[in-house]
Amino acid sequence: MIAALVVLLHAVPAHALNHASSEVAASRKHHASLTGALAPALRSTAEGATGSISSLQQASSRSDSFAAPTETEMQGNSGDWLFGVRTTSCEGDTFDNPAYSGFSRAFLPCLFFACVLAVLSTSYAPTQAAVTFGKEEASGVVQVQDEDGSREESQRLWHLDFARICAVMCVIFEHSGGLDYTHRNVGFGLWWALPYLYMTSGIGSMLSKSSMFGYVLRLVCVFLVGVLANWCADSATGRDWRHDFGNTIFQMFFVVMLIIMAPLCEPLRQALRAREALHRPSGSWTLYFALFWGFVTLVGLAFALRQREQDSEDYFAKTFEHGDVAVWIKYYAPLLKYSPIILVHVGGTLFLSLLATMVCHDWNTGMVGWILLSFTYLQMIVIPWDQDSFVHLICLNIFAMVTTVWPLQGSKGIAFWVQSYWPFLLMFLCLDSMPDMWGRCDVHSPYLLWERFRMQLGEFVLAVCFVSGAFSPKDPLKVTGWMGKWSLYAYCFHVMWYRLLGSPYGAVVTFAGIPVFWALSNMSRSTSKP
Repeated sequence: MIAALVVLLHAVPAHALNHASSEVAASRKHHASLTGALAPALRSTAEGATGSISSLQQASSRSDSFAAPTETEMQGNSGDWLFGVRTTSCEGDTFDNPAYSGFSRAFLPCLFFACVLAVLSTSYAPTQAAVTFGKEEASGVVQVQDEDGSREESQRLWHLDFARICAVMCVIFEHSGGLDYTHRNVGFGLWWALPYLYMTSGIGSMLSKSSMFGYVLRLVCVFLVGVLANWCADSATGRDWRHDFGNTIFQMFFVVMLIIMAPLCEPLRQALRAREALHRPSGSWTLYFALFWGFVTLVGLAFALRQREQDSEDYFAKTFEHGDVAVWIKYYAPLLKYSPIILVHVGGTLFLSLLATMVCHDWNTGMVGWILLSFTYLQMIVIPWDQDSFVHLICLNIFAMVTTVWPLQGSKGIAFWVQSYWPFLLMFLCLDSMPDMWGRCDVHSPYLLWERFRMQLGEFVLAVCFVSGAFSPKDPLKVTGWMGKWSLYAYCFHVMWYRLLGSPYGAVVTFAGIPVFWALSNMSRSTSKP
Protein backbone atom coordinates (compact mmCIF):
# COMPACT_ATOMS: atom_id res chain seq x y z
CA MET A 1 0.00 0.00 0.00
CA ILE A 2 2.82 2.40 0.87
CA ALA A 3 4.55 1.76 -2.47
CA ALA A 4 1.29 2.33 -4.32
CA LEU A 5 0.75 5.54 -2.36
CA VAL A 6 4.13 6.88 -3.37
CA VAL A 7 3.52 6.09 -7.04
CA LEU A 8 0.22 7.95 -6.81
CA LEU A 9 1.89 10.95 -5.23
CA HIS A 10 4.27 11.17 -8.15
CA ALA A 11 1.41 11.54 -10.61
CA VAL A 12 2.23 14.93 -11.99
CA PRO A 13 2.78 15.60 -15.69
CA ALA A 14 5.91 14.06 -17.08
CA HIS A 15 6.59 17.14 -19.14
CA ALA A 16 6.69 19.25 -15.97
CA LEU A 17 9.23 17.09 -14.19
CA ASN A 18 11.38 15.63 -16.98
CA HIS A 19 14.25 18.06 -17.14
CA ALA A 20 16.43 17.49 -20.18
CA SER A 21 19.85 18.97 -19.86
CA SER A 22 19.55 20.40 -23.36
CA GLU A 23 16.92 22.82 -22.09
CA VAL A 24 19.32 24.42 -19.64
CA ALA A 25 21.17 26.59 -22.11
CA ALA A 26 17.94 27.67 -23.78
CA SER A 27 16.43 28.70 -20.46
CA ARG A 28 19.27 31.09 -19.66
CA LYS A 29 18.48 34.50 -21.13
CA HIS A 30 21.15 36.79 -22.44
CA HIS A 31 21.29 40.22 -20.89
CA ALA A 32 22.01 43.15 -23.18
CA SER A 33 21.24 45.94 -20.74
CA LEU A 34 24.90 46.94 -20.42
CA THR A 35 26.56 48.72 -23.32
CA GLY A 36 29.30 47.17 -25.38
CA ALA A 37 31.70 49.87 -24.21
CA LEU A 38 31.84 48.27 -20.77
CA ALA A 39 32.87 44.86 -22.07
CA PRO A 40 36.55 45.73 -22.76
CA ALA A 41 36.86 47.26 -19.29
CA LEU A 42 35.53 44.12 -17.70
CA ARG A 43 37.81 41.91 -19.76
CA SER A 44 40.80 44.03 -18.79
CA THR A 45 39.87 43.84 -15.13
CA ALA A 46 39.34 40.09 -15.23
CA GLU A 47 42.57 39.40 -17.07
CA GLY A 48 44.66 41.77 -15.00
CA ALA A 49 43.46 40.73 -11.57
CA THR A 50 45.91 38.36 -9.88
CA GLY A 51 44.38 35.18 -8.51
CA SER A 52 41.15 35.66 -10.46
CA ILE A 53 39.01 32.56 -10.58
CA SER A 54 38.50 30.46 -13.68
CA SER A 55 34.89 31.49 -14.18
CA LEU A 56 35.92 35.12 -14.66
CA GLN A 57 38.65 34.08 -17.05
CA GLN A 58 36.13 32.12 -19.10
CA ALA A 59 33.80 35.13 -19.11
CA SER A 60 36.60 37.37 -20.36
CA SER A 61 37.31 35.05 -23.29
CA ARG A 62 33.77 35.11 -24.65
CA SER A 63 32.69 37.63 -27.23
CA ASP A 64 29.85 38.72 -24.97
CA SER A 65 31.19 38.93 -21.43
CA PHE A 66 27.72 39.51 -20.02
CA ALA A 67 26.11 36.49 -21.65
CA ALA A 68 24.93 33.71 -19.39
CA PRO A 69 27.52 30.92 -19.19
CA THR A 70 26.86 27.73 -21.08
CA GLU A 71 26.36 24.41 -19.33
CA THR A 72 29.77 23.24 -20.55
CA GLU A 73 31.43 26.26 -18.98
CA MET A 74 29.65 25.68 -15.70
CA GLN A 75 30.67 22.03 -15.65
CA GLY A 76 34.25 23.15 -16.26
CA ASN A 77 33.99 25.11 -13.01
CA SER A 78 32.75 22.08 -11.03
CA GLY A 79 36.05 21.90 -9.17
CA ASP A 80 34.92 24.93 -7.18
CA TRP A 81 33.15 23.05 -4.40
CA LEU A 82 31.57 26.20 -2.93
CA PHE A 83 30.30 28.17 -5.92
CA GLY A 84 30.51 25.57 -8.69
CA VAL A 85 28.37 22.46 -9.15
CA ARG A 86 28.77 19.14 -10.87
CA THR A 87 24.99 18.75 -11.28
CA THR A 88 24.03 21.58 -13.60
CA SER A 89 20.70 19.92 -14.45
CA CYS A 90 18.83 17.70 -12.00
CA GLU A 91 17.47 14.67 -13.82
CA GLY A 92 17.79 10.92 -14.14
CA ASP A 93 18.70 8.11 -11.79
CA THR A 94 22.50 8.27 -11.82
CA PHE A 95 24.34 9.16 -8.61
CA ASP A 96 27.77 8.86 -7.06
CA ASN A 97 26.28 6.34 -4.61
CA PRO A 98 23.36 4.37 -6.16
CA ALA A 99 20.45 3.34 -3.98
CA TYR A 100 21.35 -0.34 -4.05
CA SER A 101 25.14 -0.07 -3.90
CA GLY A 102 26.98 -2.12 -1.31
CA PHE A 103 27.47 0.96 0.84
CA SER A 104 23.78 1.89 0.66
CA ARG A 105 22.68 -1.62 1.57
CA ALA A 106 25.00 -1.55 4.58
CA PHE A 107 24.10 2.00 5.62
CA LEU A 108 20.30 1.58 5.59
CA PRO A 109 19.99 -1.11 8.30
CA CYS A 110 22.69 0.57 10.38
CA LEU A 111 20.76 3.84 10.24
CA PHE A 112 17.47 2.20 11.18
CA PHE A 113 18.82 0.23 14.13
CA ALA A 114 20.82 3.24 15.33
CA CYS A 115 17.59 5.26 15.39
CA VAL A 116 15.83 2.43 17.24
CA LEU A 117 18.56 2.49 19.89
CA ALA A 118 18.29 6.26 20.07
CA VAL A 119 14.53 6.04 20.72
CA LEU A 120 15.05 3.34 23.35
CA SER A 121 17.64 5.52 25.06
CA THR A 122 15.00 8.20 25.64
CA SER A 123 13.34 5.89 28.18
CA TYR A 124 16.01 6.68 30.77
CA ALA A 125 15.31 9.46 33.24
CA PRO A 126 17.73 12.36 32.84
CA THR A 127 19.99 13.72 35.56
CA GLN A 128 18.80 16.57 37.74
CA ALA A 129 20.75 19.14 35.70
CA ALA A 130 19.25 17.81 32.49
CA VAL A 131 15.80 17.83 34.07
CA THR A 132 16.12 21.51 34.88
CA PHE A 133 17.21 22.31 31.36
CA GLY A 134 14.61 20.02 29.82
CA LYS A 135 11.80 21.52 31.85
CA GLU A 136 12.60 24.95 30.49
CA GLU A 137 12.68 23.71 26.92
CA ALA A 138 9.70 21.37 27.16
CA SER A 139 7.37 24.32 27.39
CA GLY A 140 8.11 24.96 23.73
CA VAL A 141 7.59 28.18 21.89
CA VAL A 142 4.00 27.56 20.92
CA GLN A 143 1.41 26.62 23.49
CA VAL A 144 -1.89 25.96 21.77
CA GLN A 145 -3.82 25.07 24.91
CA ASP A 146 -4.22 26.57 28.33
CA GLU A 147 -4.20 24.62 31.58
CA ASP A 148 -7.75 23.35 31.29
CA GLY A 149 -7.17 22.19 27.72
CA SER A 150 -9.20 24.89 25.95
CA ARG A 151 -7.76 26.73 22.97
CA GLU A 152 -7.27 30.47 23.13
CA GLU A 153 -7.62 32.72 20.09
CA SER A 154 -4.56 34.77 21.17
CA GLN A 155 -2.43 31.66 20.85
CA ARG A 156 -3.43 30.82 17.30
CA LEU A 157 -0.60 29.37 15.26
CA TRP A 158 -0.43 32.11 12.67
CA HIS A 159 2.63 30.66 10.99
CA LEU A 160 0.59 27.64 9.93
CA ASP A 161 -1.94 29.84 8.16
CA PHE A 162 0.74 31.90 6.42
CA ALA A 163 2.70 28.79 5.43
CA ARG A 164 -0.36 27.11 3.93
CA ILE A 165 -1.37 30.19 1.95
CA CYS A 166 2.14 30.93 0.65
CA ALA A 167 2.79 27.28 -0.21
CA VAL A 168 -0.38 27.19 -2.31
CA MET A 169 0.83 30.33 -4.10
CA CYS A 170 4.06 28.54 -4.97
CA VAL A 171 2.07 25.57 -6.27
CA ILE A 172 0.12 27.95 -8.50
CA PHE A 173 3.38 29.35 -9.89
CA GLU A 174 4.60 25.84 -10.73
CA HIS A 175 1.35 24.62 -12.29
CA SER A 176 0.38 27.78 -14.16
CA GLY A 177 3.42 28.37 -16.34
CA GLY A 178 6.04 29.60 -13.89
CA LEU A 179 8.27 26.52 -13.94
CA ASP A 180 11.46 28.56 -13.74
CA TYR A 181 10.52 29.73 -10.25
CA THR A 182 11.03 26.22 -8.95
CA HIS A 183 13.71 25.24 -11.47
CA ARG A 184 15.84 28.10 -10.17
CA ASN A 185 14.81 27.68 -6.52
CA VAL A 186 13.63 31.29 -6.44
CA GLY A 187 13.00 32.41 -2.87
CA PHE A 188 14.30 29.00 -1.71
CA GLY A 189 10.88 27.67 -2.71
CA LEU A 190 12.13 24.11 -3.18
CA TRP A 191 13.23 24.11 0.46
CA TRP A 192 9.98 25.16 2.07
CA ALA A 193 6.88 25.17 -0.18
CA LEU A 194 6.08 21.45 -0.29
CA PRO A 195 7.69 20.62 3.09
CA TYR A 196 5.58 23.30 4.79
CA LEU A 197 2.45 22.11 2.98
CA TYR A 198 2.99 18.55 4.19
CA MET A 199 3.96 19.60 7.71
CA THR A 200 1.00 21.92 8.14
CA SER A 201 -1.24 19.02 7.12
CA GLY A 202 0.35 16.81 9.76
CA ILE A 203 0.01 19.51 12.42
CA GLY A 204 -3.58 20.17 11.35
CA SER A 205 -4.52 16.51 11.69
CA MET A 206 -3.18 16.49 15.25
CA LEU A 207 -4.97 19.70 16.20
CA SER A 208 -8.25 18.68 14.58
CA LYS A 209 -11.01 17.70 16.98
CA SER A 210 -12.82 15.75 14.29
CA SER A 211 -12.88 12.00 14.19
CA MET A 212 -10.86 10.26 11.53
CA PHE A 213 -14.05 9.54 9.59
CA GLY A 214 -15.10 13.20 9.60
CA TYR A 215 -11.58 14.29 8.63
CA VAL A 216 -11.48 11.86 5.70
CA LEU A 217 -15.00 12.81 4.60
CA ARG A 218 -13.99 16.46 4.29
CA LEU A 219 -10.92 15.47 2.30
CA VAL A 220 -13.03 13.37 -0.05
CA CYS A 221 -15.28 16.34 -0.73
CA VAL A 222 -12.28 18.55 -1.50
CA PHE A 223 -10.86 15.83 -3.75
CA LEU A 224 -14.08 15.49 -5.74
CA VAL A 225 -14.37 19.25 -6.25
CA GLY A 226 -10.79 19.56 -7.51
CA VAL A 227 -10.97 16.56 -9.83
CA LEU A 228 -14.31 17.70 -11.22
CA ALA A 229 -12.84 21.12 -11.99
CA ASN A 230 -9.87 19.55 -13.81
CA TRP A 231 -12.16 17.20 -15.70
CA CYS A 232 -14.30 20.10 -16.90
CA ALA A 233 -11.20 21.80 -18.26
CA ASP A 234 -10.00 18.59 -19.94
CA SER A 235 -13.39 18.03 -21.55
CA ALA A 236 -13.56 21.63 -22.78
CA THR A 237 -10.06 21.52 -24.28
CA GLY A 238 -10.39 18.03 -25.74
CA ARG A 239 -7.57 16.46 -23.75
CA ASP A 240 -7.67 12.64 -23.77
CA TRP A 241 -8.45 12.25 -20.10
CA ARG A 242 -9.79 8.71 -20.53
CA HIS A 243 -6.31 7.33 -21.23
CA ASP A 244 -4.51 9.70 -18.88
CA PHE A 245 -6.83 10.22 -15.93
CA GLY A 246 -3.87 10.58 -13.58
CA ASN A 247 -3.23 14.02 -15.07
CA THR A 248 -6.89 14.86 -14.51
CA ILE A 249 -6.42 14.12 -10.83
CA PHE A 250 -3.09 16.00 -10.98
CA GLN A 251 -2.65 18.26 -7.94
CA MET A 252 -5.38 16.43 -6.04
CA PHE A 253 -3.04 13.48 -5.51
CA PHE A 254 -1.86 15.43 -2.48
CA VAL A 255 -5.36 15.02 -1.06
CA VAL A 256 -5.25 11.33 -1.97
CA MET A 257 -2.10 11.09 0.15
CA LEU A 258 -3.88 12.72 3.09
CA ILE A 259 -6.84 10.36 2.72
CA ILE A 260 -4.63 7.27 2.70
CA MET A 261 -2.34 8.48 5.47
CA ALA A 262 -5.25 9.33 7.79
CA PRO A 263 -6.07 5.70 8.73
CA LEU A 264 -2.41 4.66 8.58
CA CYS A 265 -1.45 7.40 11.06
CA GLU A 266 -4.57 7.20 13.23
CA PRO A 267 -2.94 4.80 15.75
CA LEU A 268 -0.04 7.25 16.11
CA ARG A 269 -2.44 10.17 16.41
CA GLN A 270 -4.34 8.46 19.23
CA ALA A 271 -1.15 7.30 20.94
CA LEU A 272 0.27 10.82 20.97
CA ARG A 273 -2.97 12.23 22.34
CA ALA A 274 -3.03 9.57 25.04
CA ARG A 275 0.52 10.42 26.06
CA GLU A 276 -0.30 14.12 26.10
CA ALA A 277 -3.40 13.63 28.26
CA LEU A 278 -2.27 10.85 30.59
CA HIS A 279 1.53 11.36 30.66
CA ARG A 280 2.07 7.63 30.60
CA PRO A 281 2.79 5.03 27.94
CA SER A 282 -0.15 4.20 25.71
CA GLY A 283 -2.02 0.91 25.78
CA SER A 284 -1.29 -2.49 24.29
CA TRP A 285 -3.00 -1.63 21.01
CA THR A 286 -0.13 0.78 20.30
CA LEU A 287 2.27 -2.14 20.74
CA TYR A 288 0.40 -4.15 18.09
CA PHE A 289 0.61 -1.33 15.55
CA ALA A 290 4.27 -0.74 16.40
CA LEU A 291 5.00 -4.42 15.83
CA PHE A 292 3.18 -4.27 12.51
CA TRP A 293 5.21 -1.34 11.23
CA GLY A 294 8.37 -2.86 12.63
CA PHE A 295 7.64 -6.01 10.64
CA VAL A 296 6.96 -3.96 7.50
CA THR A 297 10.29 -2.17 7.96
CA LEU A 298 12.18 -5.44 8.44
CA VAL A 299 10.60 -6.86 5.30
CA GLY A 300 11.70 -3.78 3.40
CA LEU A 301 15.22 -4.13 4.80
CA ALA A 302 15.36 -7.79 3.83
CA PHE A 303 14.41 -7.08 0.22
CA ALA A 304 16.69 -4.03 0.05
CA LEU A 305 19.66 -6.12 1.19
CA ARG A 306 18.95 -8.66 -1.56
CA GLN A 307 18.90 -6.01 -4.30
CA ARG A 308 21.88 -5.29 -6.51
CA GLU A 309 22.39 -2.13 -8.51
CA GLN A 310 23.05 -4.14 -11.65
CA ASP A 311 19.83 -6.14 -11.30
CA SER A 312 17.55 -5.29 -14.21
CA GLU A 313 14.85 -7.93 -13.99
CA ASP A 314 12.30 -5.88 -12.11
CA TYR A 315 9.31 -7.81 -13.38
CA PHE A 316 6.70 -6.10 -11.21
CA ALA A 317 7.69 -2.64 -12.37
CA LYS A 318 7.99 -3.72 -16.01
CA THR A 319 4.45 -5.13 -15.92
CA PHE A 320 3.19 -1.59 -15.50
CA GLU A 321 5.91 0.10 -17.52
CA HIS A 322 5.24 -1.91 -20.68
CA GLY A 323 1.68 -3.06 -20.09
CA ASP A 324 -1.55 -1.64 -21.44
CA VAL A 325 -1.95 1.00 -18.74
CA ALA A 326 -2.30 4.76 -18.56
CA VAL A 327 0.56 7.03 -19.57
CA TRP A 328 1.19 8.37 -16.08
CA ILE A 329 1.40 4.83 -14.65
CA LYS A 330 4.02 3.88 -17.25
CA TYR A 331 6.04 6.96 -16.39
CA TYR A 332 6.16 6.21 -12.67
CA ALA A 333 6.29 2.40 -12.86
CA PRO A 334 10.11 2.33 -12.46
CA LEU A 335 9.63 3.71 -8.95
CA LEU A 336 8.40 0.28 -7.89
CA LYS A 337 12.02 -0.81 -8.10
CA TYR A 338 12.55 1.14 -4.88
CA SER A 339 9.59 -0.35 -2.99
CA PRO A 340 11.86 -1.88 -0.31
CA ILE A 341 13.41 1.52 0.45
CA ILE A 342 9.94 3.08 0.50
CA LEU A 343 8.81 0.53 3.09
CA VAL A 344 11.84 1.23 5.25
CA HIS A 345 11.50 5.00 4.97
CA VAL A 346 7.79 5.32 5.75
CA GLY A 347 7.32 2.15 7.82
CA GLY A 348 10.44 2.92 9.83
CA THR A 349 9.26 6.45 10.60
CA LEU A 350 5.90 5.18 11.84
CA PHE A 351 7.57 2.43 13.89
CA LEU A 352 10.01 4.84 15.54
CA SER A 353 7.17 7.26 16.35
CA LEU A 354 4.94 4.56 17.86
CA LEU A 355 7.86 3.09 19.77
CA ALA A 356 8.56 6.51 21.26
CA THR A 357 5.01 6.82 22.57
CA MET A 358 5.57 3.61 24.54
CA VAL A 359 9.07 4.05 25.92
CA CYS A 360 10.01 7.74 25.89
CA HIS A 361 10.41 9.44 29.26
CA ASP A 362 8.42 12.66 29.63
CA TRP A 363 11.61 14.70 29.96
CA ASN A 364 13.11 13.30 26.76
CA THR A 365 10.19 13.71 24.37
CA GLY A 366 11.92 16.64 22.68
CA MET A 367 14.59 14.29 21.33
CA VAL A 368 12.16 12.16 19.32
CA GLY A 369 11.71 14.75 16.59
CA TRP A 370 15.47 15.04 16.12
CA ILE A 371 15.73 11.28 15.71
CA LEU A 372 12.99 11.29 13.07
CA LEU A 373 14.71 14.12 11.20
CA SER A 374 17.99 12.21 11.24
CA PHE A 375 16.29 9.09 9.92
CA THR A 376 14.70 10.78 6.91
CA TYR A 377 17.36 13.35 5.96
CA LEU A 378 20.30 10.95 6.14
CA GLN A 379 18.49 8.64 3.74
CA MET A 380 17.92 11.53 1.33
CA ILE A 381 21.60 12.46 1.41
CA VAL A 382 23.30 9.06 1.42
CA ILE A 383 20.83 6.82 -0.44
CA PRO A 384 19.45 8.81 -3.38
CA TRP A 385 17.05 7.57 -6.00
CA ASP A 386 15.14 9.49 -8.60
CA GLN A 387 11.92 11.12 -7.35
CA ASP A 388 12.53 10.11 -3.74
CA SER A 389 11.26 13.39 -2.30
CA PHE A 390 7.60 12.42 -1.92
CA VAL A 391 8.47 9.57 0.43
CA HIS A 392 10.51 12.06 2.40
CA LEU A 393 7.59 14.51 2.46
CA ILE A 394 5.31 11.83 3.88
CA CYS A 395 7.84 11.33 6.67
CA LEU A 396 7.88 15.07 7.32
CA ASN A 397 4.10 14.87 7.64
CA ILE A 398 4.53 12.22 10.35
CA PHE A 399 7.35 14.19 11.97
CA ALA A 400 5.10 17.25 12.20
CA MET A 401 2.41 15.19 13.94
CA VAL A 402 4.93 14.13 16.58
CA THR A 403 6.39 17.59 17.15
CA THR A 404 2.91 19.07 17.55
CA VAL A 405 2.66 17.19 20.85
CA TRP A 406 6.38 16.91 21.60
CA PRO A 407 8.21 20.10 20.50
CA LEU A 408 11.83 19.69 19.46
CA GLN A 409 14.37 19.87 22.24
CA GLY A 410 15.82 23.36 22.07
CA SER A 411 12.85 24.88 20.26
CA LYS A 412 12.71 27.88 22.52
CA GLY A 413 16.36 28.72 21.96
CA ILE A 414 16.14 28.15 18.21
CA ALA A 415 13.16 30.48 17.93
CA PHE A 416 14.87 33.17 20.01
CA TRP A 417 18.14 33.17 18.09
CA VAL A 418 16.54 32.95 14.66
CA GLN A 419 14.20 35.84 15.41
CA SER A 420 17.15 37.83 16.75
CA TYR A 421 19.58 37.15 13.91
CA TRP A 422 17.45 36.20 10.92
CA PRO A 423 19.53 38.35 8.49
CA PHE A 424 22.47 36.03 9.10
CA LEU A 425 20.23 33.03 8.48
CA LEU A 426 19.22 34.56 5.17
CA MET A 427 22.87 35.02 4.20
CA PHE A 428 23.63 31.42 5.16
CA LEU A 429 20.81 30.17 2.94
CA CYS A 430 22.10 32.29 0.06
CA LEU A 431 25.55 30.75 0.46
CA ASP A 432 24.12 27.25 0.78
CA SER A 433 22.02 27.60 -2.38
CA MET A 434 23.46 26.53 -5.73
CA PRO A 435 22.28 29.00 -8.42
CA ASP A 436 23.98 27.12 -11.27
CA MET A 437 21.86 24.04 -10.54
CA TRP A 438 18.70 23.93 -12.66
CA GLY A 439 15.55 21.80 -12.29
CA ARG A 440 13.34 20.25 -9.67
CA CYS A 441 16.33 19.28 -7.55
CA ASP A 442 14.04 18.42 -4.66
CA VAL A 443 12.43 15.68 -6.75
CA HIS A 444 15.47 14.68 -8.82
CA SER A 445 18.37 14.63 -6.38
CA PRO A 446 21.77 16.05 -7.37
CA TYR A 447 24.52 13.69 -8.44
CA LEU A 448 27.14 14.31 -5.74
CA LEU A 449 26.77 13.61 -2.01
CA TRP A 450 28.11 17.10 -1.20
CA GLU A 451 25.48 18.71 -3.41
CA ARG A 452 22.72 16.56 -1.91
CA PHE A 453 23.93 17.58 1.54
CA ARG A 454 23.67 21.26 0.63
CA MET A 455 20.28 20.75 -0.98
CA GLN A 456 18.88 18.97 2.07
CA LEU A 457 20.61 21.27 4.55
CA GLY A 458 18.63 24.29 3.39
CA GLU A 459 15.36 22.40 3.69
CA PHE A 460 16.37 20.94 7.06
CA VAL A 461 17.14 24.38 8.50
CA LEU A 462 13.86 25.86 7.32
CA ALA A 463 11.88 22.84 8.55
CA VAL A 464 13.42 23.09 12.02
CA CYS A 465 12.78 26.83 12.16
CA PHE A 466 9.17 26.26 11.12
CA VAL A 467 8.23 23.63 13.73
CA SER A 468 10.19 25.52 16.40
CA GLY A 469 8.00 28.58 15.93
CA ALA A 470 10.90 30.76 14.81
CA PHE A 471 8.77 32.10 11.98
CA SER A 472 5.84 33.48 13.98
CA PRO A 473 4.11 36.34 12.17
CA LYS A 474 1.02 38.15 13.42
CA ASP A 475 -2.25 38.93 11.70
CA PRO A 476 -3.60 42.22 13.07
CA LEU A 477 -5.82 42.72 10.01
CA LYS A 478 -7.28 39.19 10.27
CA VAL A 479 -6.55 38.40 6.63
CA THR A 480 -5.56 34.76 7.09
CA GLY A 481 -9.18 33.75 7.67
CA TRP A 482 -10.47 34.70 4.25
CA MET A 483 -7.09 34.15 2.58
CA GLY A 484 -7.18 30.58 3.88
CA LYS A 485 -10.51 30.07 2.14
CA TRP A 486 -9.08 31.56 -1.04
CA SER A 487 -6.09 29.19 -0.86
CA LEU A 488 -8.44 26.20 -0.68
CA TYR A 489 -10.36 27.48 -3.70
CA ALA A 490 -7.12 28.26 -5.54
CA TYR A 491 -5.66 24.82 -4.89
CA CYS A 492 -8.75 23.12 -6.29
CA PHE A 493 -9.29 25.37 -9.32
CA HIS A 494 -5.93 26.80 -10.45
CA VAL A 495 -5.20 23.88 -12.79
CA MET A 496 -8.62 24.25 -14.39
CA TRP A 497 -8.02 27.94 -15.08
CA TYR A 498 -4.57 27.26 -16.48
CA ARG A 499 -5.79 24.53 -18.83
CA LEU A 500 -8.62 26.73 -20.04
CA LEU A 501 -6.78 30.05 -20.36
CA GLY A 502 -3.09 29.15 -20.52
CA SER A 503 -0.26 31.28 -19.21
CA PRO A 504 -0.33 33.91 -17.81
CA TYR A 505 -4.11 34.35 -17.72
CA GLY A 506 -4.83 31.18 -15.77
CA ALA A 507 -2.69 32.42 -12.89
CA VAL A 508 -4.12 35.93 -13.23
CA VAL A 509 -7.68 34.65 -12.85
CA THR A 510 -6.70 32.49 -9.88
CA PHE A 511 -5.04 35.37 -8.04
CA ALA A 512 -7.89 37.67 -9.05
CA GLY A 513 -10.03 35.67 -6.63
CA ILE A 514 -8.22 37.27 -3.68
CA PRO A 515 -10.17 40.56 -3.71
CA VAL A 516 -13.37 38.59 -4.28
CA PHE A 517 -12.83 36.59 -1.09
CA TRP A 518 -11.90 39.81 0.73
CA ALA A 519 -15.17 41.41 -0.36
CA LEU A 520 -17.18 38.33 0.62
CA SER A 521 -15.49 38.34 4.02
CA ASN A 522 -16.38 41.99 4.57
CA MET A 523 -19.97 41.37 3.51
CA SER A 524 -20.22 38.44 5.89
CA ARG A 525 -18.93 40.51 8.81
CA SER A 526 -21.27 43.41 8.04
CA THR A 527 -24.34 41.19 7.85
CA SER A 528 -23.43 39.38 11.07
CA LYS A 529 -23.30 42.61 13.08
CA PRO A 530 -26.51 43.39 15.04
